[in-house]
Parts: sequence; C-alpha cells; structure tokens
Amino acid sequence: MQVDPPKPANTILDLIGNTPLVRLARLEKLTGIKSEVYAKLEYYNPGGSVKDRIGLYMIRGAVSEGLVDEGGVLIEPTSGNTGIGLALAAKEYGLTVVAVMPTKMSFEKEAILKALGAIIVRTPTSVSPDDPISYYNVAKVLRNLIWSLGRRPFREDIERIVSVVQEWIRSEDRASLLKALEMDVKPTPYAYIPNQYENKYNPLAHEETTARELLSQTGGRLDYVFAGMGTGGTITGIARYLKPRLGSRIKIVGVDPEGSIFHLVKKGMPVAEAQKLARTYKVEGIGEDIIPETIDLNLVDEIVVVDDARAFAMARLLARVEGLLAGGSSGAAVYAAVKYLKERRVRGKRAVVILPDTGRNYLSKFYDDGWMEENGFSTRDEEVLSDILG
Repeated sequence: MQVDPPKPANTILDLIGNTPLVRLARLEKLTGIKSEVYAKLEYYNPGGSVKDRIGLYMIRGAVSEGLVDEGGVLIEPTSGNTGIGLALAAKEYGLTVVAVMPTKMSFEKEAILKALGAIIVRTPTSVSPDDPISYYNVAKVLRNLIWSLGRRPFREDIERIVSVVQEWIRSEDRASLLKALEMDVKPTPYAYIPNQYENKYNPLAHEETTARELLSQTGGRLDYVFAGMGTGGTITGIARYLKPRLGSRIKIVGVDPEGSIFHLVKKGMPVAEAQKLARTYKVEGIGEDIIPETIDLNLVDEIVVVDDARAFAMARLLARVEGLLAGGSSGAAVYAAVKYLKERRVRGKRAVVILPDTGRNYLSKFYDDGWMEENGFSTRDEEVLSDILG
C-alpha cells in the first residue's frame, strides 16, 4: 500500500508529537488476552521519547513568561530523556542545557545529551530528596552559582561551575553544596530550572497533544490507558482530557515500579510514611520517592506495581515478538496491561499502553545478557513472565 510521505518540516521541533499507534496482536495471542491492546510509540519523537513534548512546552512557556533569556542556561534534574527533549528545543532559543542525572541512568542517555551540546552532572542515586547531594538540590546549587555571576554566562563559566560542583559531589562535600544552596543571590533570567516535577506545562503538553491524538487515533473507542508514572505529567494530562469526554467508560491505570511510593500513597498511606519504605530500583524514568506537583493521583483509577525483572523481561520479549525496541518503563507498562486484563478477564475492550522511550537508550543495560546476569536478572524472559504467558 502506497502512503503519501509527510510534508517537509521547517525544524526538528515540528516533528514532535503525532506518534503512531500499533496493535500488539502477536502479544495478545501469546498471552491469551481477549481485548485489543495498542502501543503508543513515543520513541518516534525525534529525541526518542515522550519527553520531547514537555521539553518544547516548558521552554516555550518559560520564554513567553520572561523566565529565561537568550544565552541563558536551563538546568534540569532528569533521568535523561527530559534533558534530551530540552536540548532539542533549546537550540531554537539560544539556550544551554545542563542535565543533572543520577548515576543509575544509562550511558547512552549521557552520550546523546553530550552529542546535542548539553553539559552533564552526575549525582548519587540512593539519597533522600532533601539531601544537598540529591539531583533536585544540585540543580538549585548550579542555578544559584550562575545567578551569582550577575550577567549572561559564557560557556566557559558554565563548564567551570559544573566542574566545581561535580567535585563537591565526588568528594561528598555537603557543606559546600549546602552553602551554595542557601546563598542569598538575586535571580537573573540567565539560569532557570524548568523542573518537570512542578512545571504546569508538563501535564498541559499531554492534555493538548498526547491525549487528543489518542482520542483521534481510536475514533473515541478507548476503554483503558496504561501509563508509567514518574513526574506524572503524562498520565495526568491524558486523564484530564479523556475523562470529561469518555466519562466512566475510560479507566486510567498507572504503572509503578517496586520501591516507588505512588501506589502506597494512592492506598492512603501518608507521604512521610511511604517515603520510609522507598528503595532504589533499576528501571529508569518511572517511580518516585516524592509526590510531584505535576501528578494528580485522584485521576488515576488503579495502579499496577511491577518489579524490575518483569519490566526488563517484557521489554526484551516485546522486541522479539513485536519488533518494538523500547525502554524498561515500556516493558513495565506492557506487563502491567497484560496482567491487569488477564486477572480481570477483560473481554472485547480496547486498551492503549504508552511506550515512553526507545530501547536504544539501554543497549548496554537490560538488552545486554552480560549486564542482566551481573545484576542478578534471568535472561530466560519467558520463564520470568510465566505468570502472564499462555
């Protein structure tokens, strides 16, 4: 079948959004589910992930509100993909991106960020959010130090400041980090933290684009949406748009990794108590040990919890069975969808699973058998997924 090619785009940013929807027919047969399951392939965005959408929205919003000027610096605590989305959009506005990433995030993401001209800061993974060395606070440290210049920073200024802060992190010099964090410094429009965890343009991007695409692509016949929860912007924005239009018919199901606190808080546990039970996990991009302002758990009907082993096994199986090379959070979301539909014996419905990013970001991780074995994971994917196969 011949299809007319899309018209030429003026910039790479014009290619963000309008990602395809594809049925997982082979997986339906393999798992025995009796409903239609479709994957929303967000890795078709030019930066390789769903975060391209919010990167563009957050920058446009910041520029329109005068929060950052040309020549300024965007500093973002990120698992990598939001940094990539920001780095793509930043070029249109003459901005430099500094991505603050925990050490567990993949090398591939760091390499992509550097290729796009971003500057990287690495922080420890297993620290509390209020620790001066956490990636949330390190972003604020960098912002304060750039503000203290009192002028537009040169690339050399940014690299020097990043070098100093990275050394403080390496030597665990919390005293210096805390001092910089508590600086009394006048804000300038030359350093800005979009902060996807609090930024209103995060869920708005999905309300105005992702959700509308889903409604159009399914012709309004949509019963379930399964989506991972990190900042919560994706699931919140989708729910805000779809629930008023589809009513009680639509169920929004969140996907949370073991070690995260969303499912605990959803069940009624106080945040402070849930945080005591938080622990690290390997899957990237979903789960949190805080409750971001960008998530509305009241819009999430149910949550399925998925462990690392099944998230990785399903991502690997998805590649072999459907030819879809997606990330670990995508594996978690697909596993959650199949588990949910099978356990509830759902028949004749239509479900969409959001696949947030590309598996090319993880070739040195769970797609590598050596890495799997070194980290205690089985490479016998069908055995790991035996509870939902057949």
